[in-house]
Amino acid sequence: MIHHSVRFPDDLYDRIKAAARRDRRSVHAEILTLLASALEPENVQPAAILTSYQARPGRRVLVIADLADLRGPARGKVILPLRLYWSPAGRIWDLDDPYALREMYQVVLNEAIREGELAGWLNGPQLVETWRDLYLPRGVRRAWEEHHEVLRAAQPADSAA
Repeated sequence: MIHHSVRFPDDLYDRIKAAARRDRRSVHAEILTLLASALEPENVQPAAILTSYQARPGRRVLVIADLADLRGPARGKVILPLRLYWSPAGRIWDLDDPYALREMYQVVLNEAIREGELAGWLNGPQLVETWRDLYLPRGVRRAWEEHHEVLRAAQPADSAA
């Protein structure tokens, strides 16, 4: 196997280190984040609606306009960015464990403030399948069900979450 030496432009590594420090990520995680965003289709920003419902006081619920835009993980292990889950930082969510998947989806639905956070961390078919088992604030549940009939239909008749 031939190994080639890769040399970063003079200031690129310093800029990556600064961004990683700012977002409280490792340099490795920052590089992976940059690669993932570079591989996304250009000019494709999922549409979302900032609703009047609140996840908690002062935080309005953001709902993705089309569940097909939710292309996040449904299996495997993930670490949410610090902006979404800060305690403990670096927690590994094993999405093959139904409890961990529900917990991680609940965090994202409650904390997301950007379209990309919803699209990158939630998976549309998995959200529909798991919806009735999620424990969500009333405002979050109502906002999502108001915009997506398939979620309303997945809801058990006696739910009062």
